[in-house]
Amino acid sequence: MDYSLSKKFNYFRLIKWLIAIIILLIIMMIGLLLWARLPISTAKSQATDLAEKKAGITKVDRFYMSDLNRTYYTIQGTNKEKQNILAIIEKKTGNINIVKTSDGISSDKAKNITNAKQSIGKLISVAPTMFNGKPAWAVSYFNNKNGLTYSVVDFKTGKIIRFIDNV
Repeated sequence: MDYSLSKKFNYFRLIKWLIAIIILLIIMMIGLLLWARLPISTAKSQATDLAEKKAGITKVDRFYMSDLNRTYYTIQGTNKEKQNILAIIEKKTGNINIVKTSDGISSDKAKNITNAKQSIGKLISVAPTMFNGKPAWAVSYFNNKNGLTYSVVDFKTGKIIRFIDNV
């Protein structure tokens, strides 16, 4: 009889250890996820601070990141004059280009222009960027053949200025 009690005791002990290990693994996975997102969170925070100070953004609506030939962080928001603006910040130099959203096409329009050239299978992102010194929309997506494709659409005219298929 003592033998069966010790077996039962070890069984409950094993379950307690398994639960503890599972909880520890979940905590480690959450920590790893937060750690992995730290660089983008830091970039967003720094870009927001810079946009508030240099571009006069008073209300932040959205954060974008684009990376074709250079990395750009963009803060979309409202300035003191209640205008919707984009503050496009080059990561390396910190240079800011301020663009009124009313001066160009929307991200949806850029997506539709790209979709008309080549059907978008799965959209990855549409983000403001600078291309050859001008504001543009960088549209990245998978085409219907599952090839990674980029389209750079001029912000003001809506013309496709660069198209990179099946990267």
